[in-house]
Amino acid sequence: MNRRLWVVSVLAGAALLAVPVTVVGVHVAHPRNESGYLVHLEQYGDRQNDRPLAVMPPTADLVAEGDAACDWLREQPYALWRHDPEYRELVVYERYIRQAENSLPAWGDELPDRRSVTGAAWTHLCPAEWELRQPRRNPFAPKPPD
Repeated sequence: MNRRLWVVSVLAGAALLAVPVTVVGVHVAHPRNESGYLVHLEQYGDRQNDRPLAVMPPTADLVAEGDAACDWLREQPYALWRHDPEYRELVVYERYIRQAENSLPAWGDELPDRRSVTGAAWTHLCPAEWELRQPRRNPFAPKPPD
């Protein structure tokens, strides 16, 4: 009986450690890429056409705005295997845009706009946070091929 209890205790402990280990693993596998963020905004900051931006706001302002989007994302619950409508990518994105729409970035209404900044920030400044908030059918299954 004691051996069975020990096995159950070990399995329960392993299950409890799986979540934090997974979260740490996602952060290691998806590092912050500030230079990729800035390059992305320069190249794709104008969603109306395919031309790179001629003038970029100050780097500190761009990074601060991106970090604000990441801070908001960190407050959202992990999706993992949940597929409720509020966890869908576009719904989360639009929820942030709606909540932030009453304030302009430090550079005003010039390009890049908040939509461009948000997408680039979640992809490059906090990709682990974005990854953890993506619904998965099986959180341990590999991504399907493109």
